[in-house]
Amino acid sequence: MNELTRRSVLKALGGAAGATALGPLIGTANQALAAKKIYQWGSSSLGSTGYQIITVLSAAASKFTNARHSSLSTAGGAENMSLLGEKVIDFGQTTTTDWYPAINGKGRYEGKPVDAVQMFSYTIWQCTPMVRADSGINSIEDLVGKRIMPASAGGATTGLWKTLFQAAGIEDKVDWTYGSWKESYDALASGAVDCIPSLLTSGNPSGLMQRLETTHKLKVLPLSPELIEKAVALNPGVKSATLTSENWKTLKEPTLMLSFGGVLATRPDISEDVVYEITKAVYENAAFVRKRGGIKLKDIDLDFATKILMPAYPVHAGAAKYFKEKGVWRDELKTHI
Repeated sequence: MNELTRRSVLKALGGAAGATALGPLIGTANQALAAKKIYQWGSSSLGSTGYQIITVLSAAASKFTNARHSSLSTAGGAENMSLLGEKVIDFGQTTTTDWYPAINGKGRYEGKPVDAVQMFSYTIWQCTPMVRADSGINSIEDLVGKRIMPASAGGATTGLWKTLFQAAGIEDKVDWTYGSWKESYDALASGAVDCIPSLLTSGNPSGLMQRLETTHKLKVLPLSPELIEKAVALNPGVKSATLTSENWKTLKEPTLMLSFGGVLATRPDISEDVVYEITKAVYENAAFVRKRGGIKLKDIDLDFATKILMPAYPVHAGAAKYFKEKGVWRDELKTHI
């Protein structure tokens, strides 16, 4: 589905108007319920980690608050920022690297800066450049002239990689191609591309990686702290983490991995009460969320909730209120009002 069609569909589904339109179909007795606003949550591509995370979080919001919530498949964090700006969705899965260009109206947001605020952080991904062990590629510089596939063109990983490759001075010296996560992993297996992202959630290898390793040996390319620092200077949402074989047995030594965090975003015009109740519902029912989300949501805990929120961007007052009550608010953070 192309972007125009997808957004048209999302707009048609969203909000009270879309719900009211369903009234004649579900009967007069249910018209009042149908007219009640359904809060729309933008997730990611169907079946992806981001899709699964938002499905669980929106389900928890519906189960443990009096409001109605629904998750929608989108192209991922970068598109969710646009959809928030256009008021097509009310909440969205984003990554820490989506915020700098969106808030400042750069890149795909040129001339259309997004007015979004943070709610809480829920995970961190490691998406380091990864190649087949038999490729002969041993450094990021060796990727010059090679075929690179960082998943979808509109996805957050592409933004992360564009920043890294710009910092390395080779953004325009590689052959970029795009597809779903499954397509990316299939392409590396077949030799159609040379480099794809690793995919670990909080240090845990994804099912895609585990399946690929049953047929091919893999290796990640070494990244220096200096290169990571250059990338952070370009986009403060870029993060890193050192993993070991305890996380992923393929690693032979402690390895610096390119990372970014998952942050739930919303619009500043969503009421303080609604955001407070959602935040409270998620964290006071964290066991339910972790059970439903498994490894993908193992970090749903008050100790992690504000850990990777970014001081450069405001936090919704409703979420801030809850975190202050629980004693996990960080003084360097700010609210939007």
